[in-house]
Amino acid sequence: MLIAGDDGEAKATVSAFIKSLGPGPMDTGPLGMARWLEGTGLVITGLGRYGGGSFDFTLGVSTSA
Repeated sequence: MLIAGDDGEAKATVSAFIKSLGPGPMDTGPLGMARWLEGTGLVITGLGRYGGGSFDFTLGVSTSA
């Protein structure tokens, strides 16, 4: 799950919550990135509904260094 924010403590709290649900949080940077994340959600919804017919896909993002 993609997150953005300017408050490090808040991002740590949200990250811990996301981890408790199963998926791993991915920090995209400062709060200014949030407007782009909203659009990303729409793209993912469109791909799931029209592109692949399923939400069982990934965008190929890797968290390994």
